[in-house]
Amino acid sequence: MDKSLFSKCPRCGGTLAYVNFYGSHEQFWGWKCLICGEIVDPVILTNRQLMRSGQSINVRRTKS
Repeated sequence: MDKSLFSKCPRCGGTLAYVNFYGSHEQFWGWKCLICGEIVDPVILTNRQLMRSGQSINVRRTKS
């Protein structure tokens, strides 16, 4: 993923900002659209490529 500061949203064409996301158990870097809120990170991109190619996606379940 290109880590330049801004890019173009694949959903709405708006501006994407490269930001740090914080979850309850982890943090990660990804793109967030300033217009529609679309989030894109390496995991999302990999899953989309797998779905387009018809491969199955193994889901890892975490304990709550």
